[in-house]
Amino acid sequence: MSTFTHVILEVFCSFSDENANDGAPSYCKRSVGNPGYHCLENNCKHVAFTYAPNEIAYSDDEGEVPDGESWLGLGGEMLPPNANEAQIKDLKSLWKEICVKKIHEAYDEYMKRANQD
Repeated sequence: MSTFTHVILEVFCSFSDENANDGAPSYCKRSVGNPGYHCLENNCKHVAFTYAPNEIAYSDDEGEVPDGESWLGLGGEMLPPNANEAQIKDLKSLWKEICVKKIHEAYDEYMKRANQD
């Protein structure tokens, strides 16, 4: 049986000037400081990552989010500063509802526009 899931992570590169004498790892695709799946695949000692909760994103052909305009995470000005836990829970549910709806709308719009002759 084969199973899979999609995971959104924030990936960080800790390569610094102190490491410059060692040179960048040979598998660095986009230069030092631009981490991606290649870092995870190669167990790079300079890579760190954390989960990215409550985010919606578009990923490119390599499964990576190309820029800051292609993702949005619930937080910052989206949450009232004095919201209590119950309000935050309700807002997270609202965010999920909106995101799922927008994903379906994106599919429907794509199919409509892609099939125009």
